[in-house]
Amino acid sequence: MSSFSSSYLSIDYRPEERVLAGHWQRGVMPFELHRGYAALLDEAVARRCRFWLIDLSGRVGGVGAADVQWMMDEFFPQLPGRLRLPVYLAYLMAPHQLAGVLANPGIPDLTYFDGRPYCLERFTTEAEALEWLAQCRRQDARRRRKAA
Repeated sequence: MSSFSSSYLSIDYRPEERVLAGHWQRGVMPFELHRGYAALLDEAVARRCRFWLIDLSGRVGGVGAADVQWMMDEFFPQLPGRLRLPVYLAYLMAPHQLAGVLANPGIPDLTYFDGRPYCLERFTTEAEALEWLAQCRRQDARRRRKAA
């Protein structure tokens, strides 16, 4: 279990799936977003976990431009220095949240992440998200075996 606890985010490690899960429970202020993602990263480093399930389905409200910019400019660039690469992030959201993300011109298309040391995908069911993470883990293991 994580040492981080708040009214806006719960973090748990699922050893059977080897996934770090962060469940956002409400909309957050920018300082809460920063603290929450810092806690997720600290827990991932402590667990040596590169496979994350980020559950946004409990959040109310959209994503602000400043939050997106912070993620792109500040948070994601921290990943290569703190974890083995690549890092896989499965974002789970309600269908209406995904529609809002896809319609928001301030949120980059997933192709933006091509070639970066972190991979993102978006899902509307936890089962699909976990299956994607499992596929990523299998592909990652195959790549590492070939490189060894």
